Amino acid sequence: MQTSSPKSVLVGSQRPRLHRLPERAGSLGEEALDLWYLAGKKSDPWQELSLDSIFSIDAFGRWVCTEHGELVARQNGKGDVLSPATMAHLYLWPKPDGEPKTIVHTAHQFKTAREAFLRLRRVIQSSAILMGEVTRISTAHGEEGFELANGNRLLYLARSANSGVGFTTDVLIVDEAQQMAQAALDALLPTMSAVDNTQIIYTGTVPDELNDSEVWEGVRDRGRSGSDPRTGWMEFSPPGSEDPDIADKIDIRDEANWPYGNPGLGYRPGLTRETIEDEISRLSPESVRRLRLNIWPNRRPAIAAKLSEFDLEVWTRHAREDAGVAGDGVVLSLALGRGAGYATIGKAVRVDSDSIAVEHHKTDRGTRWLAADLKALKAELGNALLVLDTKNAAPVLSSLAAAGIKWLPMNMDDVAAAHAQFVEWSNAGLVPHRPQDEVTKSLQFATTRPLGRAGVTWDQSDPTKPITMAQVVMWALWGVLKSEATPTKKSPPPPEAALLTRGHVADNEPDLRTLGF
Repeated sequence: MQTSSPKSVLVGSQRPRLHRLPERAGSLGEEALDLWYLAGKKSDPWQELSLDSIFSIDAFGRWVCTEHGELVARQNGKGDVLSPATMAHLYLWPKPDGEPKTIVHTAHQFKTAREAFLRLRRVIQSSAILMGEVTRISTAHGEEGFELANGNRLLYLARSANSGVGFTTDVLIVDEAQQMAQAALDALLPTMSAVDNTQIIYTGTVPDELNDSEVWEGVRDRGRSGSDPRTGWMEFSPPGSEDPDIADKIDIRDEANWPYGNPGLGYRPGLTRETIEDEISRLSPESVRRLRLNIWPNRRPAIAAKLSEFDLEVWTRHAREDAGVAGDGVVLSLALGRGAGYATIGKAVRVDSDSIAVEHHKTDRGTRWLAADLKALKAELGNALLVLDTKNAAPVLSSLAAAGIKWLPMNMDDVAAAHAQFVEWSNAGLVPHRPQDEVTKSLQFATTRPLGRAGVTWDQSDPTKPITMAQVVMWALWGVLKSEATPTKKSPPPPEAALLTRGHVADNEPDLRTLGF
């Protein structure tokens, strides 16, 4: 009997492939680790390096990284970087003026913030020394946090446009940084403006097309380029991940690439060779590249240039709050994202003899919700016309048919014509719309691709930037124009009534003029 030779043990790289720090005089990372070890916890080498980087100081004892970002795949133990970091800020290094500090730990979803709270609560409660400094642990929903005898506070929040209103923040922790809207950061940054020696710590993964990743992408760009002298950056990813000419060629099945993106490989019980093999067999290649290997190419320089003849300034100028799509004659449109991973519904309606208003109605992950939503929306709008590109919408056509939803199909010539019409109408200022940032961003990152001799249509200039919002407003406008150009079928008129005379009355029939009732 033959036996296969055992596979070699894979161990994650404990050194980030990309690591940038501002010039520093030393680090207080050892103090943070001593506190962590006091609670009976240990760190992997890469986590120790993270804390050493985060707590780098200059000759005056100030943080050299006013922002520090860390790109690391899931299940690698980033929680054991954030927990000792927040605990160190809570217990150590009092402010020179003696005032208490406020540390705010935020996450996109509240359940993630709460999980981080529960994790650190277990650590603190396991140490009599640490508990001896605690005066209050709040477990009320939405108010989770710790308060020490010296007044220092650690709060846990879900991010929103109102997060942090009402208090001053010394240290901000941004978990799930791949999903942080600029509005959420705008709400939190003013809380730090009156504080000296502040710090923001970001951790996250590679965003997908539906993540609002503008803030996280900015941290990445500053960290990779070194353009900001106060930004620190650690990135665990295979060689070439940042290069758009190389990134797509990285082989996700090549085991040599796995340790680069996963420092916890071989260190964490749940992260093994088998884990990655299972993910490769069960997830889409794009998901593996994004979630397991952190392959995140920079935006090509050409993207900063004009991507099409579409005038984004004119589009932005004609946004107004009263331009919602409603009333009679609304046309609906549908577009699916790559691999049918998400879907978008758009709307358009004629508002006057010159203008057609467009609107993004909804975008959500998956497609199972689509038929029910469209059916309800069509009923609400008086059996509104639905237009779609049958090639793009092929994965959902059967479910739409099963729900009794009829649509007007677009062929290649129609798709090209829709693009030309939309650009012409919008550039002429004839497409009013509500100020929807997601649509503007979709149009901003949409470039063009040829459709044979038919013309061009929208295409993605960046694989992480969705263009379905641009597609649906474009196709819905085409639908309005198409419906107006298609003559409606008129019902045949009823036959003319015959005029009866006396001669039409037979001899054996009663004469209605003389018949008594």
